[in-house]
Amino acid sequence: MRITPEFMRNPYPTYADMRAAAPLHLSDANTGRTWFVPRYRDVVDVLRDDRFSTSLKAPGFINQFPPEARPEFEPFNTSVAGWIVLQDPPHHRPLRQLMNKGFTRRLISTMRPKVTAVATRLVDAMERQGSTEFMADFAQPFPAAVIAEMLGVPPADMQTFVTWSDSILHFTGSLKPTLEEARAAQHGLLSMGEFFRTVLPERRAHPGDDVISLLVGAREGGDRLTDEQVLANCAQLIVAGHETTRNLVANGLWALLAHPDELAKLRADETLMTSAIREMMRFDSPLQFIRRVAREDFDYAGQRILRNDGVVTVLGAANRDPEMFPDPDRFDVTRNPIGHVALGYGAHVCLGAALAEMESEVAFQLILHRFPGLRAVDEEPARVPNPMLRGFAELHLTW
Repeated sequence: MRITPEFMRNPYPTYADMRAAAPLHLSDANTGRTWFVPRYRDVVDVLRDDRFSTSLKAPGFINQFPPEARPEFEPFNTSVAGWIVLQDPPHHRPLRQLMNKGFTRRLISTMRPKVTAVATRLVDAMERQGSTEFMADFAQPFPAAVIAEMLGVPPADMQTFVTWSDSILHFTGSLKPTLEEARAAQHGLLSMGEFFRTVLPERRAHPGDDVISLLVGAREGGDRLTDEQVLANCAQLIVAGHETTRNLVANGLWALLAHPDELAKLRADETLMTSAIREMMRFDSPLQFIRRVAREDFDYAGQRILRNDGVVTVLGAANRDPEMFPDPDRFDVTRNPIGHVALGYGAHVCLGAALAEMESEVAFQLILHRFPGLRAVDEEPARVPNPMLRGFAELHLTW
């Protein structure tokens, strides 16, 4: 799979070719043997098969560099190793049970008025302008403000956190990262940790209704999260909490504008909103890849997988697999694609999936109501140069 400008613009023809050719595709580029998995059935199998490890990914971020360069990035390794998304059984389940307390549907439903207030403020500002660069004016600040509220991060500090988060994602999503990108990512990650370290004592002494307070006080089977687990996962929530929704809202809006008949259906019947948002995720997945590492040697799909081989599940390809989703290249807001893997699958499915859906519902309800004449300025808006995280660098709109 070659990452070309054409692929970044539209990876789906490449994915179709991969699905048709074989269930597994081997690449020896960069860090050694890596298998790409494009078919829905195999993606689901890999994501629920414990022979494919998520915790073994953590060293892989810095093992892309020569051995003499790796010691500099041990602090990065140590921190990300505590992320819930990088935990294997049996460690993953108790940590997930504890962290789920901050993302129950009941708790998320109580947040809807605050989320609506954030979105309304941003839409009001857009409306006064008469046109917008949507990424800067809404798609980025909206989910960032929401996750800041959940974690108790002062709004004035959130842009700094977004900058740190983007540096981490740019490094972890790159197929050929540089040392400079790794240093920026490590700086961002450690800076987040130091900020949250100063917050923990106050939240422990005076708990509020934010996620940090829930995490420092949560118990499951008599266990508490350690401070290091809380710090690592607060940073992970910042990284994941705005990026997925940022790209989901922008990619989804672009899909609606590119398919005016489907936009008209949604405007005429907002009861289709949940179905439409799931279709947006399926049609143009904000997260395109999830990586695993083989724990042992074994045969899979007619190939010999070796211990420490990388295995990349191609979510964007799985979500366009005709074996699962008939006529998969058609965008259809009535499809309601239950089973899409845009937010992962199995035990490691996105912790904030319900939050992302609720944020997107609020955003689209407001945007479709306020801007009946909404249209894109550019025929081909620039995409971010990150094959793992599919989104726009800029999205200019007018009405």
